[in-house]
Amino acid sequence: MSKNYRISRPLLFLYLIFTYVIAFSLWWAYLLHSKNKLSFDELVEVKKTTFLLNQRVKETDFYLSADYLKILDKFNRQKKMIFSEGAFFIGILVIGFFLVRRSLVKELQLVNRQKNFLLSITHELKSPLASIKLVLQTLLKRDLEEDIRAKFLHNSLYDAERLEGLVENILLATKFDNDSYGFVKEEIEFSYLMQKLKEKFETNKNLKSRIQYEIEHGIFMMGDKTSLTSLIVNLIENALKYSSEDSPIEVMLLKDGDEAIFEVKDLGNGISDEEKEKIFDKFYRVGNEETRQTKGTGLGLYIVKNIVNYHGGSIKILNNTPVGTIFRISMPLMISN
Repeated sequence: MSKNYRISRPLLFLYLIFTYVIAFSLWWAYLLHSKNKLSFDELVEVKKTTFLLNQRVKETDFYLSADYLKILDKFNRQKKMIFSEGAFFIGILVIGFFLVRRSLVKELQLVNRQKNFLLSITHELKSPLASIKLVLQTLLKRDLEEDIRAKFLHNSLYDAERLEGLVENILLATKFDNDSYGFVKEEIEFSYLMQKLKEKFETNKNLKSRIQYEIEHGIFMMGDKTSLTSLIVNLIENALKYSSEDSPIEVMLLKDGDEAIFEVKDLGNGISDEEKEKIFDKFYRVGNEETRQTKGTGLGLYIVKNIVNYHGGSIKILNNTPVGTIFRISMPLMISN
C-alpha cells in the first residue's frame, strides 16, 4: 500500500474504529470473566461454609467433593464460552476489517487513478488541439511554400488522428464498463489488417526504421475489425511510449497451430512482477501524472485486455532479453469448413 493510502483520512478513520471495537470487546470480555470469577468465588465460599458445618471435615475435603467439582465445572464452561465466543467475534471482526480495508484501498486507488486520468486527458487533448490551431492560424496568415504547407498539413493530420484515437479509446472503455459494446464479428484477414497498419505507421519517417515487422500472410479469424485495429495500435504505441527513441521495436504476427500469435517486443525498462498484475486495470499507470513524462491515459492496456477476452484469446506479459517487455496475444483462428 502506498504512502498516500496510509495517511488517507478514510483509512485512518477505519483503523480508529477497528482499534476502538477491539479494545471495547476485550474490555467486556475481561469484565464478564471477572464477574464470572467473582460469582464462582462467592458460591464456593457459601458452599464450603455449609459443607464444613454439616460434614465437620477438613477444608481440603471440600475441594474433592461433588458440590465443588460441579461448581468448578460450571465455572470452567462459562469461562470457555466467554473466551471462545470472544475469540470468534474478534476473528469475524478482523476478517471483516481486512475485507473492508481491501475494498476501501481499491476505491482510493481508483479515485487516485481517475484524478491522474483527468490530469493526463487534459494534456492529451490540449496538446494536439493547440498544435492544429497554430498550424491553421499560420496557413491563414502566411503564404507558405508548397513543401512547408504540406508538412504543416501532415503534422495537423497526425494530431487529428491522435485525437481520434484518444476519443475512440474513451468510447471503448465506456462501452466495456457498461457491457454495451456490440462486436460485429466477421471474417477478417488479420495479416492484411496488420499490413495496412504497418503502412500507416511507416508514414511517420521517425518510426519507419524503428519498428521491425514479421507478418505471416494468410492468417484469417472471426473478429471485429475496429476493435482489433485498436488492439494493435494500443500495443505498438505503448511500446513506443515506454522505450527510448533509438531502441527498436519488434512486431510479429504468425500462426501457431489453431491460434494466431501477435507479439510486440520492446527494449524499454521492463515491467516488474508487481506491476504486471496491475497494468490491465482501468486508469492504471506507473508513477504520478504530475511527474510522469510519457503520454497516455491509462486506458490502452485495459482496452487491449477486454478486446482479447471478447475474442476468446489470452494475453501474457513476458520479460524480453536482455531488457524490455514482450506482450504476447493468442487468439483462435477461423475454422475452415
